[in-house]
Amino acid sequence: MRWYRELPHMSDALMEAYGRTMPEVFANAARAMMSIMLDVRRVRGALEERCEVQGDDVENLLYNWLECVLNKLQVDGNAFTRFHIDMDDRGTRLSAIMKGERYDPSRHGMGREVKAVTYHMMSVGRRDGLYYARFLLDL
Repeated sequence: MRWYRELPHMSDALMEAYGRTMPEVFANAARAMMSIMLDVRRVRGALEERCEVQGDDVENLLYNWLECVLNKLQVDGNAFTRFHIDMDDRGTRLSAIMKGERYDPSRHGMGREVKAVTYHMMSVGRRDGLYYARFLLDL
């Protein structure tokens, strides 16, 4: 089974990620977002950083988490594709160890530019025995 996929959308990237646990689905959501912008298979895990975010609810937490990962690429120039995530039981706090490396377009490729994470069409839940997260990326 593939742990994330892009769903049809007219102009943006509608993504859906899956996991056996909520931390796993959040890790797969971040990897799904990164896959829009670069070849995630070519990113090594030489660099390690932490990211801690909070949210009012699980959707707000997902939004803040994806914003953290996106900002690491857009502002710092670091591409992270491997994530170890701990979350509280309420889905309002997340602590992650992210692994990746400096973004190099000649090695990682240049995919589509993600301008922003949005709340539009966002949902997080459970179905068919798996957790899922659906979110729209503004391209």
